[in-house]
Amino acid sequence: MTPRRLVKVQTPALRWPRKGQARDLWFGAHNFVAVINSHGALLQELHGIARGPGGTPLRIYGGVLPFRREVIWGERFDHWTGFYDPAFPQADLGAGDDADVERCLRRAEAVRAEVNAREIAYPWPAAFGANSNAYYATLIAGMGLADVCVEGQLWAPSSHRLLLDGPTLARIQALA
Repeated sequence: MTPRRLVKVQTPALRWPRKGQARDLWFGAHNFVAVINSHGALLQELHGIARGPGGTPLRIYGGVLPFRREVIWGERFDHWTGFYDPAFPQADLGAGDDADVERCLRRAEAVRAEVNAREIAYPWPAAFGANSNAYYATLIAGMGLADVCVEGQLWAPSSHRLLLDGPTLARIQALA
């Protein structure tokens, strides 16, 4: 039985170097869920990203090509993608043994399948509508987790917008 943590992570969308400062100036955020083991190692990343119809990759990985047909797409990566950095704003959403975390991850997979099947248009500009932060809000709601504020929290547009209706989320939350 190895405890694992489900962590809210905010990757800064924009970063400006500041001479003589401890860190860059960060603005805007892409929220996602990281699964971290008891030793602090990253195991998985759960993201909502922009993809083409049917989940086809875009020429700009994880980006938006203005005025094309992008959709919000749930992704699960069993490896580090470059979005996670321990220095980025983050906080625990929950922790537990393998059974507890696996239950949440089964729910996360159900959210991913529901959202991907709907091929919800990714807006331009991305700050409005069904963006990656709306996917994050829907993901944690489906997992039965409450959002948390993190120290140094960044502005994350659409972070309270849900992509699935209440009955669908309730059905997912009831999964064992």
